[in-house]
Amino acid sequence: MTALGTIVRFVEQIGKCLLDFAVPWRCMLCGAVLPPNTQWHYLCRQCFDSLHPAPPPQQLLAIAQEHSGDLDDCPLSLVIARWSADPRQAGLFRLIYALKYYGYWQVGVELGIELGAAVQLLAPTRYDAIVPVPIHPARRRERGYNQADAIAEGVQRLLRIPVLLDAIRRTRYTQSQTRLSAGERRTNTEGAFGQGPQAARLQGATILLVDDVFTTGSTLRSVATCALELGAARADAATLVAARQ
Repeated sequence: MTALGTIVRFVEQIGKCLLDFAVPWRCMLCGAVLPPNTQWHYLCRQCFDSLHPAPPPQQLLAIAQEHSGDLDDCPLSLVIARWSADPRQAGLFRLIYALKYYGYWQVGVELGIELGAAVQLLAPTRYDAIVPVPIHPARRRERGYNQADAIAEGVQRLLRIPVLLDAIRRTRYTQSQTRLSAGERRTNTEGAFGQGPQAARLQGATILLVDDVFTTGSTLRSVATCALELGAARADAATLVAARQ
């Protein structure tokens, strides 16, 4: 680094410290002021430690298989989640809502880093690429971005593999899955994804699909089916949260 670069970096650090002092970060769950240079900018250590770990991958895969309609026809080979939570409760889902609907991109990145650590620990294979679950262009215009892209950015910081933002596209606008039954979820997402400009990079690849919440796995199964049809060799999935049924 040049002398000028060192000075610029020093000034940036001073500015950050002054900003942290003037407007301290607060935990989004309990409101506690976070210490300077904290690991997370939206979550205190006490609240982080209170989050419930997700069930093991084999249990989540069994749920995805159960809801696929055919145990032998599930396109997913592995499902990993970092935490488990009840959507009717506050806590972790407050962070998910902030990421999804209120523009808190960095929440997705920081939680994605934690998800990446879980993948490193639990995945028995190495991946060629990360594929964020795409949202429809109309929904992207509504929100300004795809929350799965933020999560994928965090995962990528640990796995150090490419993120394919446009290998698969959402070709059909679907309603929110939140209040749908398992059968309605399956119908809602079936055939909703298609080929994107980066699809050629899926050929022979082992990919990791990334999303925010796993419930029955209907969306992930639909994306995985599309990826395999486009030539991917294997599709696994990783989400921040496994929603309790």
